[in-house]
Amino acid sequence: MSGVFRLGVSSSAFVRTMPPEIVQAMQSNVREGVPRKLDSRLNRMMVDFTRGMMQAINASDIATLECYHSTIWDCDDVLEPILDNPNVEFWSVHAPYGRMADPSSPDVDIRAAAKNAYCAGVDAAEKLGAGRIVAHPGANRAYDVPKQLRMGYTADIITEVADYAGERGIKVAVEPLPKQEVGNSLEEVFWILDKVDRPNVGINFDVNHLFPASAVPELITKAGDRIFSVHISDQDDNERHWLPFEGKLDWQAVLSALHNTGYQGPLIYETHVPDVTTCEEAAAKVVENYGRLIQLAPAEMSVC
Repeated sequence: MSGVFRLGVSSSAFVRTMPPEIVQAMQSNVREGVPRKLDSRLNRMMVDFTRGMMQAINASDIATLECYHSTIWDCDDVLEPILDNPNVEFWSVHAPYGRMADPSSPDVDIRAAAKNAYCAGVDAAEKLGAGRIVAHPGANRAYDVPKQLRMGYTADIITEVADYAGERGIKVAVEPLPKQEVGNSLEEVFWILDKVDRPNVGINFDVNHLFPASAVPELITKAGDRIFSVHISDQDDNERHWLPFEGKLDWQAVLSALHNTGYQGPLIYETHVPDVTTCEEAAAKVVENYGRLIQLAPAEMSVC
């Protein structure tokens, strides 16, 4: 295992082993923008799934975990099996994404909901002892207002969230987005960060969200020490969330660029792991893939 780029995984990597009813509920929230809480049966199902996921992770060589936070389940219930004798470092909490949590929305109520959802993610991070949350600067929706205005809305919400997080010693990592959202270029993310101007606000660099694939190493270099966290998956000049080596990314160049920025966090696999039916199978595929990936790390990195 690399002495710098340790293996991390997002809980979303296990989505293909999740009960379909839970997946449908999550997708409905993202698509429709109506946050409907899970009923007691589905909430218990989510807790049971989380317990099985943690058992698989704890028994594997995965070193760090990013937990996805959703407003549709009972956070305390879901955190309980995560905190039950963990064998991993809790790195980050991924705040909700979608129409119901869009900080760029011209609707003041939706912006308020986004702030509340992101602050709830901060609360979850505090309970886990995670040092950062991942926040999306927008959602994939068309609005009849100028994009620059929406970028300002996002900056205002991220500022409030950053102050709330800063009081708790937590960082906010803003993630570039791949579609028509606010933040769909590194330049837009830079603008938001400059407008927010808080030391605890940086970038979650998702190598699957900026295009073309050939430009990703250079963009990592541009982001530099603003990178607070990294999402790993492969692409083909479109958002795919494939495992590394299934797309077009030059992984040796990606790892070299990250190393040159001084980034010393984990590589968080936010992938759609194919052809698995259990959490154990998903964890094993991630570990196997990382074993190949880390061989491409710069030679001067310590490996143990």
